[in-house]
Amino acid sequence: MLLGAALAIIPDFDLFFSWILGYGLKWHGGFTHSIIFSMIVGSVVVALMREGENRDILVYTMATLSHGLLDVITKKEFSGSQLFWPFSPYRYRLGLFSYFEFYPNPASETVLSILEKGLLISCYEVLIFAPIFALAVWWRSQLSRRKEARERLSVKQRPSIVRQKR
Repeated sequence: MLLGAALAIIPDFDLFFSWILGYGLKWHGGFTHSIIFSMIVGSVVVALMREGENRDILVYTMATLSHGLLDVITKKEFSGSQLFWPFSPYRYRLGLFSYFEFYPNPASETVLSILEKGLLISCYEVLIFAPIFALAVWWRSQLSRRKEARERLSVKQRPSIVRQKR
């Protein structure tokens, strides 16, 4: 689950182009928020782990893509996400509600101020998503217990084969 959370923030590494290279916020929401980028990240993660199946690629792809999709849904002031890059330059944005607005500007804000805002938003996200995470962990443990109980029951119901000596 921690790997999935880490993968979900990778699309925001496009801010490197905005802040460090000085390209401005026009880069944000670009190719790193696309379906293709997410598929590449999912495939690379499975290749680096040297184990895994197609299902694992799908899981890691969806973890990465979740960021771009959530940006499409939650950002009103955001220019949108290029979900279908490189096939379309169009930026999708539903803007159903504004999530935390966090557009730091290194030219006018101190690094400490930017980190402080980022930490505050992270705390809010923990408050929002920790119960969802706990529910997912609880649900998975319940499924695991049920599976173990079914397996124990099926072992008990199997007829035992007794060999007779001749």
